[in-house]
Amino acid sequence: MSSIKYTTDINDITAEMLDGGFFVGWPNPPCTDVHLKILQNAYCFVVAIDEATGKVIGFVNAISDGVLSAYIPLLEVLPEYKGRGIGKRLVEIALEKLDGLYMIDICHDDDVTAFYKKLGAFGCKGSVFRNHAAQSGRLD
Repeated sequence: MSSIKYTTDINDITAEMLDGGFFVGWPNPPCTDVHLKILQNAYCFVVAIDEATGKVIGFVNAISDGVLSAYIPLLEVLPEYKGRGIGKRLVEIALEKLDGLYMIDICHDDDVTAFYKKLGAFGCKGSVFRNHAAQSGRLD
């Protein structure tokens, strides 16, 4: 099993490193350039890199006002790396970076509720708006 490096340094990441099959099941996923911009524009992010291949195998990002609240919109681990604790570690590092904020919110599908509950999250009601025509993101 190869070693996993976790980084929060955007200078360590290129678009080419993100070309690995993220956004599984998305009908119109972001390209690697948009994916990199998502990380660059995040309040904080954590990336997991397989040191043997140099490939990004997982990431989490957060947007925040830096005062009171943050939102974690994306947590992804490549399918072939799931079940190794990578997602858990990504969230733990992100929560460390967001420490001191009052609220850190995550919207997720029902099938991952248990995952977040193990990390200390609790359920709440919420609503979302989605514009699927814009799912692939934009670079402007």
